[in-house]
Amino acid sequence: MLQVATVRRQVLLSLFTDFENLTTFVPLPGREDELSGMLDQVVAWARAMKTMRAARAVEATAAAAG
Repeated sequence: MLQVATVRRQVLLSLFTDFENLTTFVPLPGREDELSGMLDQVVAWARAMKTMRAARAVEATAAAAG
């Protein structure tokens, strides 16, 4: 069974336009909103997965105990 958590929002960054001297991150105007939306989705999935990992750990502990 395949289980996939997807982050639908994506941000395309360029080393040439979103970084000064190819090292310091200085996003173009508007990128902050795009990044914020994407990171909101990542955080939401991380929280959901944390709950799932905790449930699996309880199941594994119970199975190991017999």
